[in-house]
Amino acid sequence: MKIMERLHLEHFRQMAQLELQYYDAEFITPYEESYNWYLFRPDSVVAIEENGRIIAFMNLLPIKPHIYLQIAQGTFKDSLMTTADIEDLTTSPEQVYYFLSCVVVDQSYRKSPALRMMLHHYLNVLAHVEQSGYRIQSIIMDNITEAGNRFAQRLGMNHVCISDHDSHIHASDYESFKQHVHASYPMLSR
Repeated sequence: MKIMERLHLEHFRQMAQLELQYYDAEFITPYEESYNWYLFRPDSVVAIEENGRIIAFMNLLPIKPHIYLQIAQGTFKDSLMTTADIEDLTTSPEQVYYFLSCVVVDQSYRKSPALRMMLHHYLNVLAHVEQSGYRIQSIIMDNITEAGNRFAQRLGMNHVCISDHDSHIHASDYESFKQHVHASYPMLSR
């Protein structure tokens, strides 16, 4: 099991197929658009493969403040997100909002280190963003499953609202997110 260094369009098709095991198609971003996110912000997608297939992936995207506000108000359906909604950190203000938009682990790998690996990968990404002079204002999630709601709680996120598409919005400040990842998902020594 390893984090993939380079992703291609076919990998995003595989990710969409993996998502269909857990979500209805209406909640899944077309894989071509997810690939565009990756091309725009390569650090916005992390995927883990084993034996030549993707077994887990996660999206953590810097988003524009008005998109964050729409998510927090429950009026933005993330399956409709495009690269125009993603913040370009080379031209953005000093504070950044992040959207943890998708966390998928194949059922047979739920007890594996895959989730921990992805979360700690993103702690490293966020640390680099912070070291580059940006202030990470908040991290927000839009969950459509009870498992997603429990995950948000383990990450120390607070329930914000129920969206207009019947999902649950959770948010957290960056420091609390870091602390909860370390407490709830510590990296296990080999």
